[in-house]
This record gives sequence, structure tokens and C-alpha cells, in this order.
Amino acid sequence: MLKLKNLILYSLVFLLLIITPRVNACTIFMANDGQHVWIGNNEDERQQLKYRLWYYPAKNHYYGYAIWTESAPGSILNGFYYLNPQGGLNEHGLYMDYTATDPITPFKDKKKKDRKKQPVTDLLKTCKTVEEALLYLSKYNLVKLTDAQLFIGDANGDYAIVNGSYIVRKKVNSFALTNYCINEGHTQACHRRDVATHYLNTTTTFERRDIENILEKSTQKLPNNLVSNYSMAVNLKTRTIYLYYKNDFSTVFLLDLATALKKGKHHKNMEDYFPKSIAPVLEQAFKRTGVDAALDKYKVLRTTAGNTYNFKNDHVLNLAINWLEKGQTNDAIKLLECLNTFQPLNAHIYAWLGVAWRKKNNMIESNKHFAKALEMDPDNYVATLFGKQENQQVIFNLPDFEAAEQVWLMGDFTGWTKHPVKMRKYKGGWACEIKLPKGEVRYKFIVNDQYLADSKNFLHTGQGAGIFSKLYVW
Repeated sequence: MLKLKNLILYSLVFLLLIITPRVNACTIFMANDGQHVWIGNNEDERQQLKYRLWYYPAKNHYYGYAIWTESAPGSILNGFYYLNPQGGLNEHGLYMDYTATDPITPFKDKKKKDRKKQPVTDLLKTCKTVEEALLYLSKYNLVKLTDAQLFIGDANGDYAIVNGSYIVRKKVNSFALTNYCINEGHTQACHRRDVATHYLNTTTTFERRDIENILEKSTQKLPNNLVSNYSMAVNLKTRTIYLYYKNDFSTVFLLDLATALKKGKHHKNMEDYFPKSIAPVLEQAFKRTGVDAALDKYKVLRTTAGNTYNFKNDHVLNLAINWLEKGQTNDAIKLLECLNTFQPLNAHIYAWLGVAWRKKNNMIESNKHFAKALEMDPDNYVATLFGKQENQQVIFNLPDFEAAEQVWLMGDFTGWTKHPVKMRKYKGGWACEIKLPKGEVRYKFIVNDQYLADSKNFLHTGQGAGIFSKLYVW
């Protein structure tokens, strides 16, 4: 009977979370200090999506430009096609990108033609500035631009936000846009926009590292349903793009538009600009011949294929945690110890070794690794969450959502939304301490009005909108 009640509760919670309004995604901002003009963009979608960049050199009276799209098979160019660009940049520094919004009925002028196709490619081909782009668009009713805002920026620092029913012009030098209608000065709680705006307003000179910092602060992260699949820091004056892939800011690709256009009309998959993830290779070796073979493969490739595979990100650490979550604790420990030999200064590895040894009820090894993690990083989130439990008192000390208006903790232990725990805001994050029942518990955060899993704890269960973070209470 108890299991049946739990199943019914879980089903109700799952239904609640998937029928609530979707977490609209994407963050765009302009950072203009009077000398540098940067655009930052996080493209937030489902994790499994892939992307392609397309290059079109200047031809006849058209300007050269690049666009980026979701990947799709077809026949327009070398067996591929695209329906709608997600964004683009031309040789004069004119930039465009979209953020999704709730649908809005477009304004229609009977004297104007209805524009039934996307405008980005035509604008990039024929316009140098925002003023020229708006003049071009003024000839049409933008009947298809109903559930998105088109951000247009140029190398002079001008920008505009265009929807089928309104146009918003530049008011301040630096500006951030997310996924709600901004017509007539409307604002609403959005931790991504608010954190971007905070850093834009408190930074005096913008260099690439500043843009990267804002991008990272405003990303959507795993294990949530929508994540920042790619991010861009675009220098409009130099027409260069610093490209980051799958929320990995440890690896950057510098794309110079002029150089790319000299190669002629072509396209390239975004993932091909980056070293491959080593995790699928290890998982395949593990499934085929076991953990020792996977570790041998890792050691060999780390020595011989450093340019082919990415050894800087957390993909292999996530793989070890995935094994831990599946109950393959001994294999997870072996992989974590292997990682530790190559990264002895990584506190996260020690923290997860603490979790793994605690799962085996080896308190001595567990405490040793938790202590090491906290010695290296006193604020280590995982070591605090799993390793500082006293009499089932659990500390959630979350270094995230720093610009959110409010954050609540909910889970099995609160009846989910019935009795959520309000978290206390501190400089840089949120915190609360709560006594939890022993065993495995599921939880999520309510950030403003969004349900989000814990991106600092890689243990989770479920998929899609029904993803829940998982915690062991000892």
C-alpha cells in the first residue's frame, strides 16, 4: 500500500512539473563600454540537439555573412538544409539572434506586405546597421514573428528588439534580453536576465573574460531539460566569435568571420570545432570488456590523443557518477581514483570519492576524502551536501541563482509544492539547513516560478521535464 501511495504521489508530481509553463530559454546581451562592443548569447534547448554553421561570402551586391542553425538533413547544400537561422553575423558587424516568447498577435498595416519568411538572411545580406535593418523591415507586416523577439545589434553599439507587434529601441549602452515580452518597459523575474544585467552594470571595461563570466553565470545547466547547448562571445568590431559548446567554458574556439568567408560557401557542424567527448569511448569499452579495459583506454588516449578528445571538462567525472547512481559503486571508485591520479588538485573528484565510499559504508575512507575536498575547497558543494550531515541535518549551500528573487527547496520530504522550504539569500547564492529522513530522497528547486534540478549535484533520476535531483542521507 505504501509503495502504491508513493507511486501515485510521484506520478502527480511528475504531471505537475510537466504541465507547468515551459522554462523558456536563451539569453542575449550587448556589452558596450564605449570602446568595445560585445554580444553574448546562450542558446538553451534540449540537450540532444546539434548545430551547424553556414558561411556565405559576399556575392554581387550582397554582403558576406554566417548563420547558425539546428542540424537537419536535406538537399540545399551538400545534403543539408535549414529552415530558420537561430542567429547570424555579417562582414560589417551586424548581428542577430532570437529569444522565444509567448505568442503575441502581430500588428498588421493594410498598406504593407505580409512577410511570411524569416528576415535574418535578407537583413545580413543587405544591411550594415540596425537603422538599415529597421528600414528594411518597415516595409512589411512581420506576421511570422509572433512567438519570438529578434535582437539586432551592430558594431556601433546600436540595437533593437523586434516582434511582429512592436519594436523596442536602444535605451542604455549595455542590455540583456531573455524570454519575456519587453514592450512598453515590461519586466518580470528572470534570474538569467537579472544576473547578466547585474554584471553589465558593475563592469566598466568589457574584455572577453568578462563576457565569458556573464555567459557562464546565466547558463542553463544539466541535468535540467533545457541546457545551454552553445554560447557565443561575439566581438562586433573585429567580427570574431568565441564559441563554447555544451556548457563547457574550459574549451573555446576562436572563429574569425573574414577568414572563414575566404574559404567560400560551406558549412560545418558546430561539434567539429571542438575535441570529442571521451566519455562515450570509455562507456563503450566498459560495456564490452569491463572497467579495467575502460581505464586502460583512458590512460592510453590521454597520453596519445590529447588533441582529439577533451580531457578538460567533467564528462568522465559525470560518467563515474552515472555508474555510482546505477549501483556500480566499485567501478565508479576505480574510475574516480584513475581521474585522481591525473587531476590530484581537483576537489570535486575527492568529494565524489567521499560519496562513493560512504555508499559502501566505509566511513574511514569516506571521511578522509570529504575532508580532503573541503581542505582544498572549503565551500565545495558536494562535500558539504553529502559530507557535513550531522544527525540527518543537511546543508544546501547553493552557489547559483545569485540574481533570483526567491528560491525554494522542495522534494519527497516537503510533499513537493505543499510545504516547500524557503532558502535564505546570501552574497553569491542561497542556503538552507533541513533535517531529512535517512535513505534516498528526491528534490528540486523553485527558482522564481521555474522548477529546476540541482546543477551542482550530478546525481539525478528521471528524464525530460521529470528530472529530479537525488541525495543520500546517511
